[in-house]
Amino acid sequence: MDGYHLVLLALTFVLGVSIGSFVNVLIFRLRSGSRLTGRSKCMSCGRTLTPWMLIPLFSFCYQRGKCAYCGARIALQYPLVEIILGMLYVVIALVHGYDPLQTSVSQTFFVLGDMVIWTTLLAVTVYDLRHKIIPDSFSLFLAATAGMLLLVKWKLGILPTAYLPFWETMPSWIDLLAGPLVAAPFALLWFFSGGRAMGLGDAKLVWGIAWFLGFAEGISSVILAFWVAFFPSLMLLLLRSKHFTMKSEIPFAPFLVAGAFLAYVFQINILNWTF
Repeated sequence: MDGYHLVLLALTFVLGVSIGSFVNVLIFRLRSGSRLTGRSKCMSCGRTLTPWMLIPLFSFCYQRGKCAYCGARIALQYPLVEIILGMLYVVIALVHGYDPLQTSVSQTFFVLGDMVIWTTLLAVTVYDLRHKIIPDSFSLFLAATAGMLLLVKWKLGILPTAYLPFWETMPSWIDLLAGPLVAAPFALLWFFSGGRAMGLGDAKLVWGIAWFLGFAEGISSVILAFWVAFFPSLMLLLLRSKHFTMKSEIPFAPFLVAGAFLAYVFQINILNWTF
């Protein structure tokens, strides 16, 4: 990889880190009911932070993970979310082979769309880990963005057009219906279990993921999510921790996002696998 592409990826990482700082603000303020606008303050002493204290990643390292005023520890979530989102943006650029000097406007649009999608999915993951709930605002925004990208792809002919025979357009129609089709089993499981086996928030999240990935990769991401969730859950049960039993509530959104990531990066289509 030449110097130009290394610089491009470095700038992409910086962009992700910068937006990751906003994601942290969104996660912390949404639960507390605080306004998303306004100056940031230390959550321990309440003093307003200066601009240099808000430089993504750098300020955490410079302050050695502590508030410059009161010395309280800054949550490790701040740098982790910033780093992870920066890495996600780099992965997106690599998946698309993005080069601003050679890529078309439409391709740039889809790269930016994917960045918005993965920013939302990261916010969902962290929020669900912290609070064991997925805000409807996140799920609705995800579904709206994914649906818009899908319709644009269909309109541009990236998916088969409606002028082809019905059996040849089936893949495109299935992708358009992927959201409700893939989310339906989750919604039914929530309904018949009275919310004990699965939260309705997971069904809403799967709807957006399926529209984003399409029917085949959407199904694959769900299967991968259950595979990914099986092993850590089994290990916790085998360890027989008093804090974890068969009745313990485990946030499933992180596993759904992990499955979506694997399907997205490696373009996994389990429906095509032969045994």
